[in-house]
Amino acid sequence: MATLGLDLIKDKGIWVWARPVAPVAVQAFLACGESGRAQDVAEQFAAGLRGRDAPAAEAASTFCRGILAHGEGGYEAAAGFFRRAERGWEALPSPYEAARSREEQARCLLAQADSRGAAGLLSALETFEDLEARWDASRVRSELRAHGVALSRGRRGRRGYGDELSPREAEVAHMAGMGRKNREIAATLFLSPRTVEAHIASVLRKLGVDSRQALADVSRSEEQLEAHPSVH
Repeated sequence: MATLGLDLIKDKGIWVWARPVAPVAVQAFLACGESGRAQDVAEQFAAGLRGRDAPAAEAASTFCRGILAHGEGGYEAAAGFFRRAERGWEALPSPYEAARSREEQARCLLAQADSRGAAGLLSALETFEDLEARWDASRVRSELRAHGVALSRGRRGRRGYGDELSPREAEVAHMAGMGRKNREIAATLFLSPRTVEAHIASVLRKLGVDSRQALADVSRSEEQLEAHPSVH
């Protein structure tokens, strides 16, 4: 599926679109023993971004370089690429992708017997749990157990946010306020449309508003406060 998407991107010549598919393709080619094709994808992706202002795609391209370095056993170099990708995602912000980069960086550190790797995995786990990314959280828990890191039973429980928005709800609210449809939000955040619908309902209730337009108004107000903090 990723290769079909890449073929379309190559035909169009718009490599910014490769942000979600290039890392998947690079990982898939490496898993199949096709390191040459993985290298080609990463290089074409990087070349296609030159001269473009595309921070999300740049972070994904750096992530691809980390995947390649890890595949070649260059754990120190890979950790550096993943750290750069994490910073890029955090600046956007894209907390899920930042946590994935942190997770991969932690794997590289652990491969070098660096104890900081366990702390990185725990940090990634916390983010995945806050974002309700259950599959990712389960994967990281398994990795932690494999490295002998004991987890308290309480870690499996999701933090309660009361009347405050959870990180995932805040992310959904921001995207809905930008006019994104439920299916678009679901595809971007790896959720089902029904889950997005439930998040939006919760957001509307917590914020005391009754429409998606109101979310847009709230988002604009927050952006104005951030741009002019002295007004607040």
